[in-house]
Parts: sequence; C-alpha cells; structure tokens
Amino acid sequence: MPASVLLAGAAVHGASAVGRDVVAFLDYFAGVFTLLSLTAAVVSGLAATDRLFLTPRLRVAVQSVHRATAVAALGFLAVHIAVKVAERHCDPLSTVLPFTGGTALAVSLGTVSADLLVLVAATGAFRGRFAGSRHAWLWRVLHAGAYACWPIALVHGLAAGRAAHAWVLWGYGLCAAVVALALLVRTLSWVGHRRTVTRHRRRSKAQPAGAPLPATAHGATVLPTTAHAATTPVLPTTAQAATAHATARTGAVRRRPLHPVPVPPSRPGLIQPGGGL
Repeated sequence: MPASVLLAGAAVHGASAVGRDVVAFLDYFAGVFTLLSLTAAVVSGLAATDRLFLTPRLRVAVQSVHRATAVAALGFLAVHIAVKVAERHCDPLSTVLPFTGGTALAVSLGTVSADLLVLVAATGAFRGRFAGSRHAWLWRVLHAGAYACWPIALVHGLAAGRAAHAWVLWGYGLCAAVVALALLVRTLSWVGHRRTVTRHRRRSKAQPAGAPLPATAHGATVLPTTAHAATTPVLPTTAQAATAHATARTGAVRRRPLHPVPVPPSRPGLIQPGGGL
C-alpha cells in the first residue's frame, strides 16, 4: 500500500512537472508562433493575388496555404492569451479591450493586433456572402486590416515582456524582409496588370471600325473588347474563307444539270470524220 501511494505521488509530481514545463514553453513561444503564422498568412495572401509568376492552379494552392496559416495564427493566439491570463500576466478584460486596466502600451498594442486578427479572419470566413452582394468593397476594406495587424503584432512582440534575444531580433527582421518582398511583388503585379488593361483600352479606341483584327506573334487573333466588338465585324480568317469558297464551288457544280451532247448516228457509205476514204 505505501509503495503504491509513493508511485502515485511520483506520477502526479512528474505530470505536474511536465505540465509546468509545457506551460513555460507555451508562455515563451506561443506568441512567437503566432507572429510566424501571421507572417506566413500575410505573405501567402499577398502571393495569392499575383498574376505574373503564378498560374491559376498555383494561386488556388497558395490561397489554401493562406487559409491554413490564418487558422494556425488564430489557434496560437488563443493559446498565447490563455497562458498569459493563467499566469496572471494580464487582466482578462485587457485581452479584449485595449488600453484598459492600467496595462502597458505594448500589451495594449497586442490586444489591438489580436482584435484585428479576429476581424480579418471573420471577413475571410464570410467572403462568399460579401462577394455576392453590392458591398464587396467593404470586404476589401475590412480584410485589409491585416496590413495594420501584422506590424502592430511585430511591435508588441519586441516591446512586451522580457528582453528579446539576438536570434529573436534576427527572426523578426527576417519576417519583416519577407513581408516587404511579398508586398513589392504584389505592387509590381498590380502595376503591370493596370498597364496591360490601359494598353488594351488604347488599342481598342485607336482601331477604326471595320479594320482587320491584329494578330499576335503566334498567329492568334486578338479579340476586341465588348464595346469595340459591338461595332466591328469579325472577319473570317484565310483558311475559313478558302473553305467557304471551295464549298460554294462544289455546291454549284453539284447543282448544275447534266445535259448529254447528242451524237448523230453514222450512215454506211459516208466518210466519217477523222476516218479514211
């Protein structure tokens, strides 16, 4: 009996020690994992809109990564807040309402970032409803809160809590560089798309009505825009014109009646044409 009690006590002590180690680990790294997941979500969200380097199939895959990393960021955020509240590092009300309860500025910035992250994730979950309504612009405005959520979370991670080690600073700097690169690629893609649209509009306005459609280097005909197609007739290609002409000739030959030429009967004793005497 005493041996079993000792074993049970040792098991409980070991479990409590493991639990304390897990809590200490989450207290130290849950916020870091939240920032890393949020960084991946922002980068993949920017990359999913690229039209210069990604094919439509790759854009769909990147959108899946964007959603998965956003969900991971929400999960790590919930763990981060729960651990901080359990360790009595912050008041439960200050985790929802910033600048309350006498909390420090860095902690309040973390609350602002958390609220923005929840708002952005909610708008992403209800994107289908916004897309089918007249308020699609509202979704873009709310979802763009991620551009404010990420830098505020970065400042919160550097200023709140204990002093950051060198590897943490290097990691945060790497996250900032990756986000800046993704934002640059997104800007260049948007500028290139706008230039292409403007170029096509200028060509459609400068092309007179009834003129033949320009062909690309591969021989494909450039389709006109909607406004230009309403006034410009579509001319058939050379192969189509040749096929239509051959079909018309064949039909004309087939419809032509066959009249045999009558040949007079030959008479004996007469000289046949082309014959001898």
